[in-house]
Amino acid sequence: MSNSTPPDLRVLCRKLTSIPPTQLHHALPSLINHVLHCKEALSAPHEQRPKGKSSEESQLVHKLKASVTTLLNGRSREARFAAIGLIKAMVDVGGWEVLQGSDPWVRGLFSVIQKADPMASKELAVVTLTRIYMLIHPYQTLVREIATRTLPDFITTSISLIKQPPSDGSLKTPFSVIETVCDAFSTLIPLYPTTFRPFSSQLRTATRHYIAPTQSDDFFIPASLTRAARRLVISLHHVAAKSGGSDEWAKLVSSLLRDLHSTADQVLRAVNESWEGSEGYSRSKVSLDGEPKGAGDLPVWSGIGAGADRLIGLFQYLSDCLRYPTKTPVTIPTSALVDAASRVFLIARLSPKSQTWDQALQTNAAIGREEKDELWSLIPDIHISALRLLQVLIQRLQQNTVPLVPELLDHLVRVFKSGINFPDVRVVGYSLLKDIIDLSGPTLSRPSVDMLGPLLGACCRDLQQDAGHLQPTEKPAATSGTDSKKSTIATNADLFLKPQSTTTVVEAATTLDPKHNAAAASLLVSIPSHLPQRYLKPSLRGLVDQTAILTSNRDAMLGSVLNPFKDQRGRVYPSILPHLVQQFPDTQGLEILRTNLRTNNQALADGEEPLEELPVDHEDQEDEEMETPIDDKPASHEKTEDLFKVGSLAATAHVQTSLPIQSNPFEVNKGGANDVEARHRAASPPKRKHEGSDTVPTKRQVLERSPSPLRTVPAPLPSKATEEVSEDDDDDDESVHLNMELEDEEDDDDDDDDEE
Repeated sequence: MSNSTPPDLRVLCRKLTSIPPTQLHHALPSLINHVLHCKEALSAPHEQRPKGKSSEESQLVHKLKASVTTLLNGRSREARFAAIGLIKAMVDVGGWEVLQGSDPWVRGLFSVIQKADPMASKELAVVTLTRIYMLIHPYQTLVREIATRTLPDFITTSISLIKQPPSDGSLKTPFSVIETVCDAFSTLIPLYPTTFRPFSSQLRTATRHYIAPTQSDDFFIPASLTRAARRLVISLHHVAAKSGGSDEWAKLVSSLLRDLHSTADQVLRAVNESWEGSEGYSRSKVSLDGEPKGAGDLPVWSGIGAGADRLIGLFQYLSDCLRYPTKTPVTIPTSALVDAASRVFLIARLSPKSQTWDQALQTNAAIGREEKDELWSLIPDIHISALRLLQVLIQRLQQNTVPLVPELLDHLVRVFKSGINFPDVRVVGYSLLKDIIDLSGPTLSRPSVDMLGPLLGACCRDLQQDAGHLQPTEKPAATSGTDSKKSTIATNADLFLKPQSTTTVVEAATTLDPKHNAAAASLLVSIPSHLPQRYLKPSLRGLVDQTAILTSNRDAMLGSVLNPFKDQRGRVYPSILPHLVQQFPDTQGLEILRTNLRTNNQALADGEEPLEELPVDHEDQEDEEMETPIDDKPASHEKTEDLFKVGSLAATAHVQTSLPIQSNPFEVNKGGANDVEARHRAASPPKRKHEGSDTVPTKRQVLERSPSPLRTVPAPLPSKATEEVSEDDDDDDESVHLNMELEDEEDDDDDDDDEE
């Protein structure tokens, strides 16, 4: 600790007395900066201060506190606002030394909330009081002296700010202040549950209008205020006596589920639902006259749009109940939550391109066309809110949701197919599927993996489209001449300003939202690393590898290298390790691959042969098989899977020709054990040479005849028979073998001479 009084303390005291009170709010940022620099002076106990500076520093600290108290109780609104900001800064840096004398400040802050000060001053006063109550909670003496006596008054004063006025009056408190008060109560309720217990019913009544707002409300509620109000109501289970917190939380969830099903009865009345109620919840008969409407514990709503808003709000409310911590362990009604979500998931189209809503579902003839069309337009938003509920459930329960994975995947695929044209549906689908794959991906069965084809294909397509590698769709160009004169359809005149080389008009590439791109990229990483690769189709795995290379997704490429693909015949497909080395040469993961990757010792199932040892007829077939590109797909697959049609990629040819995917930069040269081409050529006799040339070993000839400039073909491995002989023979066998080859060549020359 410094032996001299900090200059900021003297400057702060001088400015508070010299600056006019009406101008203090302009200097508040600099004043708070001085307070932060005086942390040692404000937080040091009196007995630990050196004697040489005890008198001066104590006088300055006392003068600072007295000046702030005077400004807080003064007549100037600007001065009171500046005093509130200084108090907030002083209690943050001063600790117990400042808090022990904060009782006059707490009284003054109450008066600011009750006076006709600006809402900014009231909001800052609420924040400052909340901070004081939080900091004094560990000190039981300060709790008895300050919190116990003043906290009830603070709760009463703050409730008056957020209370809904009568129907004939307007709300005077801004929504930002109401949100601040809700956040303050949510923070203080776990700390002082006994003090808040008498006010629980008042808080529920004051916030009921902000829980699940609808279009039929008199005012628009911001989403941030809705979340703050929900958090406040959910935290009220802390005020229950003894161990009743879990029962209060269960009652809240049960009431929300009842409201959700009663609202769904009204919103979905145009559909003859196939859902059968369970867990104590069932459908009820509703009136088909007039517009759908509903009530309950929340405000009344009317209209199909307002009903959809209430339904979405209730799903979000249930998600928040799972998201926020509880006082004691609670029992989560997992089956009831999944059953509520499945009710809206059944309202979906399995084939959106070839099926209308009326064809996909059994509708009620008594409901008009207008209500049905509006319901169809609102179904995707309802699906999104239900999918997010399942995602929060998985994130909260983790391994405990593994038994629910088959059912969740079935719902996810159905909803994804129905709303695949909506980006928000795809984003939530990618995020939920990633959580499921990370949780139980390796344990999925083959039918479950096959069922995920549309989602995985759409993920790759979105990423390639965002990267600019997907060929845009083409539309017929506008007609010209007499046909255009006869047509009554409006034509884009800008198309005639520039000559078109083709007869088609290319649409501009679509750029994905950052959240959309991030969700798809995260799912792409999990596909090769968490799904059982033996269940993936070759075309899908090739599409995943292709997308990882074109989008430069390092984690996805690394997962592909660590999890090689092997088809049903046991053939190991080429690795994309060269592409990973080329795009990310400085990646530390490559050092692990350098020391641990063994391409020659890949585990194969019993009875399966590696790709290199499969019988072949011609050398050209071998080269074609070894150099198969990563995006090679079976021809029969393209006709059935539209999602895998990714278009022509301009950068694919360059990637394939610049670096062969079958070469391995980390491979140890062991005589060509992995090179089928070298072994094939080694089996054939060497070419004939003229008589004056030197005899060159066969190994040298194979190296010189390597057709690729990017790799060196290693020498062929000796056959098993040769190896057995070489173990018993000495070095003279090599000379005998060489002499035999020379004799064969001489015999050939003699035959040629005889023919001449």
